[in-house]
Amino acid sequence: MLTAWRAGTSRRFVSLSLPSPKIDFSRSMEYDCQKTATHITMKELFEFGSKPSSTTLLLASQFLYDELSIRLAQREKQLRDLPHGLAEMSSIIRVRTLYESSYREIKNIPKPRSMAQELQFTELIGDIKDRHRNVQMQVAEGLQELCTQREAARTIDFSKLLDAFYSSRIGIRLLIGQHVALHKPREGFVGVIKTDCRMMFCATMAVDAASELCTHYYGHAPKVVYEGNLDMTFTYIPAHVYYVLFELLKNSFRAVCERHRSGTLPPVKVVFAEGKRDVCVKISDVGGGISREGMAQMWNYTYSTAKISQKLNMTPMAGFGHGLPFSRLYARYFGGNLEVMTMEGYGTDVYVYLNKIGDVIDESPIN
Repeated sequence: MLTAWRAGTSRRFVSLSLPSPKIDFSRSMEYDCQKTATHITMKELFEFGSKPSSTTLLLASQFLYDELSIRLAQREKQLRDLPHGLAEMSSIIRVRTLYESSYREIKNIPKPRSMAQELQFTELIGDIKDRHRNVQMQVAEGLQELCTQREAARTIDFSKLLDAFYSSRIGIRLLIGQHVALHKPREGFVGVIKTDCRMMFCATMAVDAASELCTHYYGHAPKVVYEGNLDMTFTYIPAHVYYVLFELLKNSFRAVCERHRSGTLPPVKVVFAEGKRDVCVKISDVGGGISREGMAQMWNYTYSTAKISQKLNMTPMAGFGHGLPFSRLYARYFGGNLEVMTMEGYGTDVYVYLNKIGDVIDESPIN
């Protein structure tokens, strides 16, 4: 079992009794809310999953049975306690109900004690992950509801609360995704972790997707120039890299297209570099930069420069104000970071740092 899991969860493997046929879910959730979530490093996830067997999968499912119960219960409570009327928004209530129902589904089956039960549990949490795929959009809609009802809400900084909520959401989806993926081995992968994740490949995939979206909205998209260490590889989660780069490229493409509405679009530069502990990607554009006022608000989830009409699309070019702060959460989750340098009237450089050692614990909130 993972080192951290041995230290923090050995007691969880002792009691494997079936749950009571009649569960007081309110008391059960309150009890789980008081427990401490387990922090895990990417190195531990990688090492534990490198040689999956019936024994390790069963141990992992027993750990996840408890761990997901804790995290789902804590997130439901956090949504219920959101201040300034946000908890009463219909979209937030739907999300809270989703977390509560997922908690109930897990508690309604026994903690796995056989491979048959392990497979049943794995199928269940895979379904839960799929049903939660639009949570980010629904929370964003809840913020828009609040801002529509109360214009003053746009000045409220929800970043600390939502950073904690979204960090845990990233962790929940990663733990489920890793466990489900271990049942379907792929060459070059340990679960969802790629042994030789090539940054250039992730970037080209993100560029292609962002270019297609940009062309849909503006009729064209800027070219991309790649520089630096184009061949560097490291052990990481390609889906996380792709998400961050896609969101940042959308921002750069939109800024360039709106700044240069006539004439040739200047290219966006993507530069790769590798250090002792980190790999770094810099995305540079000449899209006019960001004002000092905008810089002060860019990490606030209620801040967005996009037009309202764009917010009605399921895959908008921009709009809900979640792309940049959410990208930073992904970068920071295993010890990286995301930093923005800008010159208003000229352009913006965004630096993404990702820890390549895998020895930093995840940034999920402890409770």
